[in-house]
Amino acid sequence: MSWTEIERWIAGTLPNLHTTLLPPSSTEDLQAAERTLGRALPADLAAWWRQFGGIGEKTLLWDLIPGYWQPQGLATALEDRAMIMEVRNDLFDSSPEEASRAPAGTRNGELWLPAWIPVATNLGGSHLFADLRDGPLHGCVMAWDNVEGADTNPLYPNVTAMLDHAARALRGETEHRVVVQDDYFEWK
Repeated sequence: MSWTEIERWIAGTLPNLHTTLLPPSSTEDLQAAERTLGRALPADLAAWWRQFGGIGEKTLLWDLIPGYWQPQGLATALEDRAMIMEVRNDLFDSSPEEASRAPAGTRNGELWLPAWIPVATNLGGSHLFADLRDGPLHGCVMAWDNVEGADTNPLYPNVTAMLDHAARALRGETEHRVVVQDDYFEWK
């Protein structure tokens, strides 16, 4: 999995960030999350969270996923999911049941659906999330804008593709270029 390569890059390039990486999720954590979600996690997402528990450093955006996205561990993802569902879904009269029956990858600009789980944040209220609804795009990664909702097509077919893109970017194999300076980095 590409997360191993990303973590090696972090350890060799940004040792201060590496020391803030949280312990990975246990099998029990993942099973509890699946009970909360009412559905199974895609295998690649569960495998990633068995390696990655999140970033403990909260004062900086560590946007390891190009596009200003900081990857999230399971615990933070569940916290953010609950908060967004409560806040966002209270704003609209519509019910998530109908939208939840639409296939994975279907846009929804109003509600945060129970079958969505954050995988990255920009720390400004927007997220990348895995869409766990049924359908051919089950497990795809979409963007959630804190104003517009999920109003764009999926960005990645799955979490593996998202992490592969990030690893390729760190190697300089995409249009994104990482610049490291003073134990921090930014994308150019």
